[in-house]
Amino acid sequence: MDNVPLQAQIDELRRRLLEAENTIEAIRGGEVDAFVVTEGGTQRIYTLEGADRPYRLLVEQMQQGAVTLTDRGEIAYCNRRFSELLNFPHHRMIGTSLADFVVLEDSQSFTTLLDSGRTSSAQTEAELVASDGTRIPVILTFNALDPESGVAIGVLITDLTSQHSHERLRETTEQLRINEERYRTLFQSIDEGFCVLEMIYDEQGRCCDYRFVEVNPAFEKQSGLSNALGRTIREMVPDIEDDWMQIYSEVARSGIPKRFVNVAEKLSRWFNVYAFRLGDADSHRVASLFTDITKQRAAEIQLKHARSRLESTLHAAEIGTWEFDLISQTVSADANLARIFGLDPDDAVDRPLSTYIEKIHPDDRGTVSETIRTTMESGDRLEVSYRISVLGRPVRYVVARGRVDRDENGRAVRMPGVVIDVTAQRLAEESLRESERNLRSIAESLEEADRRKDQFLATLAHELRNPLAPIKAAAQMMQAVDEDPEQLRELSALVDRQADQMVRLIDDLLDVSRISRGKIKLRTTIVDLRDVVAVALESAAPFIDDSKQTLHVQTLEQALFVNGDSARLTQVIVNLLNNAAKYTPAAGEIWLSVEKVGDEAWISVRDNGIGLEASSLHKIFEMFEQVDVSKERGQSGLGIGLSLAKTLVDLHRGTIVAESPGVNQGCRFIVKLPLLVDYVPADETDPAEPASENGDAQKYRILVVDDARGIRYVLSRMLKKMGHAVVEATDGEDGYRKAIEYSPDIVFSDISMPNMNGHELAQKIRQTDALRNVRLVALTGFGQDADRQNAIESGFDEHIVKPVDIKVVQRLLRSYS
Repeated sequence: MDNVPLQAQIDELRRRLLEAENTIEAIRGGEVDAFVVTEGGTQRIYTLEGADRPYRLLVEQMQQGAVTLTDRGEIAYCNRRFSELLNFPHHRMIGTSLADFVVLEDSQSFTTLLDSGRTSSAQTEAELVASDGTRIPVILTFNALDPESGVAIGVLITDLTSQHSHERLRETTEQLRINEERYRTLFQSIDEGFCVLEMIYDEQGRCCDYRFVEVNPAFEKQSGLSNALGRTIREMVPDIEDDWMQIYSEVARSGIPKRFVNVAEKLSRWFNVYAFRLGDADSHRVASLFTDITKQRAAEIQLKHARSRLESTLHAAEIGTWEFDLISQTVSADANLARIFGLDPDDAVDRPLSTYIEKIHPDDRGTVSETIRTTMESGDRLEVSYRISVLGRPVRYVVARGRVDRDENGRAVRMPGVVIDVTAQRLAEESLRESERNLRSIAESLEEADRRKDQFLATLAHELRNPLAPIKAAAQMMQAVDEDPEQLRELSALVDRQADQMVRLIDDLLDVSRISRGKIKLRTTIVDLRDVVAVALESAAPFIDDSKQTLHVQTLEQALFVNGDSARLTQVIVNLLNNAAKYTPAAGEIWLSVEKVGDEAWISVRDNGIGLEASSLHKIFEMFEQVDVSKERGQSGLGIGLSLAKTLVDLHRGTIVAESPGVNQGCRFIVKLPLLVDYVPADETDPAEPASENGDAQKYRILVVDDARGIRYVLSRMLKKMGHAVVEATDGEDGYRKAIEYSPDIVFSDISMPNMNGHELAQKIRQTDALRNVRLVALTGFGQDADRQNAIESGFDEHIVKPVDIKVVQRLLRSYS
């Protein structure tokens, strides 16, 4: 039942709709006149039964949409413009609600507009929704209509699309103007150089040049190019580097912006450039924003060189730099520090502190860690010395110094510093300390040597006086003796023994000099030690006899052969025997024994003299070393005999040792020499009889040249007694005159003489044809090997060292026979 009224209403609406459509069609067909009149801002629609065609055409041809609404807002009429605006069929719009096509702001309501439109008028901006969903901006003007017209509201729709487009165009144009103004302002004011380049390609499509189509004011300052606009780079810089074309053409081709640093060597400038393409893929234009960084580059190079020099200096000084991040507990080090710690320089950034602690010597790690901790807590400076111990490398000594940086809360955040390698300094200090110790030892040794030198000089004076005293006394006694042959023989024998003692002293002194200069040389042959011992006993016997001591000798009957210098081995045994005699009281006893022990020959000299303390046994063989004189019996010696004996034994590859039970219990010295075990001597035939030593020996004419009257007198008397004719000369010039006058067979000449020395005399004699066959014998106190060599080179045939031994002279003269 309820649906009957509703259905009736629907039927009524359909009828009225049909009528409205018919009315509209009639108006359009000219059957009914209709027009819209605006009066005082209010629009009214009037329909006339008359044929008023111009007004109907006016409504249909309006550029605005026109709609009449029923009281409920349904469309009773709309013109063609409204239908076209919504792209909706005209006949389908009649009877629909205008609200279906209108979109209002949230704050507005379509119902409110209808209410206003029924009584007066209303206007608002809104959007219409077209059939394809497009939204069209419009102004809706609502006006109440005369009730007699059959409709309630007339609506005029004004399309704002063009207006909005114009407004947007104006806004866009204005924005473009603003952007252009901003661009121009920026373009004109920036300090960087800016230019737009038009790339130029050759026939093969390769970029060969580019043209400046736009430049800013800073371009000239940054590039150094003036009047560039419209010109190409090749025109301005013909030999510009090709890589500029390659870079810009690649940007134009790919469209990928590129930032790069490049040098224009022909402009002597470096540039930092940002290049990007202008336009689409077919564009050949590239914009370039650039800065001249020549000075910056030079500064960077200088900084690089300075940094390199600093690194080299730090490396040379063995200094490494580091920064300890106390928050992360990591250390960043330079290459020098990495090398000091034995790490890879390329992996020395942000390494844990433990990496470096592990390289520290275990004994120093605790100290370093504790120093770091206390410095972080309360200090501001770090300084600690420690050692670095890296496997396979020597230990290095370093000093670490650092400074603590704290934040605003006083918390330690970082600690930069250096590590200085002081190994060389430390070693130098140790070397210096060692040198100081050595210097003190040397000073003590020099002091001891000075003491022994003073003692030696005193002893030397004493030892020289010992033989001189009896010689002087004997000379005086010989002057007082009245032709007592026996007494003269005794006195002359005494003088001879004491002279021999002085000769031995002087020979020992010469050997000391040779030892100090390494000039002692052995003249080795195969020697039978029995012969050496026999000669030594003959030489030492007079001194032992004078001391009233008893000598016990025990040797072997079998031969003991060694490879040695018989004279030097004799000297060793004589020195040991003389040493025993010196330190043994009168009427004491001395034992000499020779024995074979394994492959060695042992020569032992023992006495029952003053003996030695145990502390003296290891230094008794040192040069100038002497025992306490207060314990001696009055003759101490020079302190060189035992040292010389040890040197000579060492040269024979032997050894010498000293033994003593203690003071006043005597001493024993043992010389051990290697034997020639397998040596078998060849059979010997009887030697020829020695030359006769009787008066039948050949006699010579001899010239003696010496400025010392005593030596000249003694030698002349000696030679005359031997039966030779002798002439004396007082110096070299006198000697040469006498040689010319006398024509001697032999000339004995001193070396050191006034007016003309011995060397000059020998040279002059050798240059004189009449004297070329004269035999020259140098007779001098200079006994070194160099002295002998100089004499031979000057022309002498022989060299004899003073004092003259008559036996030596006799053997020499016999050799000339």
